[in-house]
Amino acid sequence: MEREAFVDKLREGGVVPLSKQEWEGIAKDFPTVASFDTQLAGELLLVRVGDEIAAVEAPSSEARVARLLGDLDTAMAFVKRRLAEYERMWDGCGVKVDYYEKTSDSADTR
Repeated sequence: MEREAFVDKLREGGVVPLSKQEWEGIAKDFPTVASFDTQLAGELLLVRVGDEIAAVEAPSSEARVARLLGDLDTAMAFVKRRLAEYERMWDGCGVKVDYYEKTSDSADTR
C-alpha cells in the first residue's frame, strides 16, 4: 500500500488492515509518537498522520491494523482501554481484542 492510499483510507474512517510488509514499507513516513508493549500482541504504536494521531496494532505476526484517533488525548484514552483489555486477557478472563471494531475513540465516529 502506498502512503497516499493509506492516508486516504484512514481519513475515510474505520480500521485499515494491511500486511506487516505494507506497514514496514510506509512506516518511515509516519513518525512514532509513542510505543507500548502489549505483552501479548507486540507493540501498539501511536503515529503522527498530519495533525492527527493513528494507532497501529498487530493482530498477528504478519498483519497490522491502523485507525485514526484524532488528538493525543483521544489516542491515549484508546491506549489505556486497549492495554486494560490485554491485562484482562493475561489474567485469563476470556477477553478477546476485536481489532476491527469501530470505537468511540476512533476519528470516524466523532
